[in-house]
Amino acid sequence: MSDTTTIAVRRALLLVFAGIALAVIGASLATATGRPVWRAVAVVGALAQTFGWVLAVHFRRGGAG
Repeated sequence: MSDTTTIAVRRALLLVFAGIALAVIGASLATATGRPVWRAVAVVGALAQTFGWVLAVHFRRGGAG
């Protein structure tokens, strides 16, 4: 893997971990407060995770160049 591809994969995985954090925080606060806005934050986190995984697989398989 070239340096550019490695950096792209790492950035995609950072997006995955940020999505995990958003999903956990959103779900926890939605459970604690019952407010729907926190459920929306959890959904955004789940979408960020999905997008991050898609990017990571794309870059790992040679789509970065």
